[in-house]
Amino acid sequence: MPIRLSNRYLRRTTATVAASFTALAGLGLALPASAHAAPGCTTLSATVANSAGNPGGHVQATLCSSSSAPYSWSLNESYYNFVQDYQADGVAARAYIQSTGSINGPLAVDDTSTAGGADLGSWESTNTGTWVRVYVCLGTKYPGSTGARCASDYASA
Repeated sequence: MPIRLSNRYLRRTTATVAASFTALAGLGLALPASAHAAPGCTTLSATVANSAGNPGGHVQATLCSSSSAPYSWSLNESYYNFVQDYQADGVAARAYIQSTGSINGPLAVDDTSTAGGADLGSWESTNTGTWVRVYVCLGTKYPGSTGARCASDYASA
């Protein structure tokens, strides 16, 4: 037998859910980066494998570009941007961001495989460009250096 819900019940439930989200937004609570990014923003993520081929570290960052050229990029701090180490093996996961040539970082380091990882904090590009890339690297090697174990994700304006 199908369940029938009254229009009054549906209106009340919808209003309650909408009010809850409005209240959370009013408190300034950050949304997870997996939520839909705002217009002009994109969520990038990458996972790097350790020497055994298992997931070793992960980075997730929501980056926004200015609406017109010349484009500048910044982390959207309304989202949780993080780097996380997956293995408690003494090899840290480090996060870097590159925009038009210059690599910045590490922005954060996580070496404990703790829940949630390490927050990337704030970042704004110091130069303008049409693309941005986030990296997660294991160990102390910089992206692009010989022997670096890194993974990355890319977006363009």
